[in-house]
Amino acid sequence: TYEELKEKYKVLGVKSSLADIGISDICLDALLEYSPLVRNRLTLMRLRKAISVNTERTNGSKIILAAHRGDQFNYPENTIPAFKSAIDFGVDMIETDIRMTKDGELVLIHDRSALRTAGVDKNIDEMTLAEIKNLNAGLTFKRAVKAEIPTVREFLELVKNKDVYINWEFKVYPADCGEDIAFGIVDKLVDMINEYGVSERSFMNSFSAKILEYIFLKYGDKFPIHGQGIYQCRRSKDLADMKEEELFDWCCLYPSQPGFKATDFKENFDYCIKNNILPCLCIPDTLEDYEIAIKYGCRMFTSNNIYESSRILKKLCKK
Repeated sequence: TYEELKEKYKVLGVKSSLADIGISDICLDALLEYSPLVRNRLTLMRLRKAISVNTERTNGSKIILAAHRGDQFNYPENTIPAFKSAIDFGVDMIETDIRMTKDGELVLIHDRSALRTAGVDKNIDEMTLAEIKNLNAGLTFKRAVKAEIPTVREFLELVKNKDVYINWEFKVYPADCGEDIAFGIVDKLVDMINEYGVSERSFMNSFSAKILEYIFLKYGDKFPIHGQGIYQCRRSKDLADMKEEELFDWCCLYPSQPGFKATDFKENFDYCIKNNILPCLCIPDTLEDYEIAIKYGCRMFTSNNIYESSRILKKLCKK
């Protein structure tokens, strides 16, 4: 259970520093072979930041262009056409949102209500999958189109053989529905990720620090953890026992005060970098903002207009 995982974290004393266990003086291979207890301790102490396989998912060697809910510039957000268009264009990542139907099916839609995208004022968790499949996710799009709200399985069928990262954002929070349901959605998704063999391309993202903590405590290094806000721009809807600095691999930054931009607060970028967290942004796609963000250390842009974002990044990368 979640409480058992948290207790295990505390018992292992994982908040001690690396120096406290003399890691610099120990042969890592021998240590990892010593016992399962040590392996768990190392995992929970986030040694992956120092010793994990060096990939773009965790080292920031490449600026990642993520399509926010797919290519929502040309197609209704969080639909198969939007995802396919973004993949065909060549984005590095698809960001999408997970919810669960009344009958326990995982679907991809941002809002709890279907009103904004499908014109029906009813909550996703109060409808069966059959009812949801009768909705038109393109009803309120800028031009008349017909599109279904997709299931996670339908999305996985699309991306399973594609060279693209997946940023899974959990939209059902423990404070709203209880831990059993919220964490059950996590486990259900992980089972499907494993079934389709896309774990090495998956990121886990949420405004719930408790969900991210649950993922980390249960699945360890398997998935990069993508947080929402830190330091002076926190956006988490709840509190975890773990510190954000221990938990996050990536963090989306926001303005620290209303009426400002995220790039007006360099201290939040500096704080991430100091704590080995990769900063990322979801901001208007402008040359000025991107240039400042990259200067401050941003390594991922989640964009509503992948074409403009790509044009800007290509221009800046030539400098």
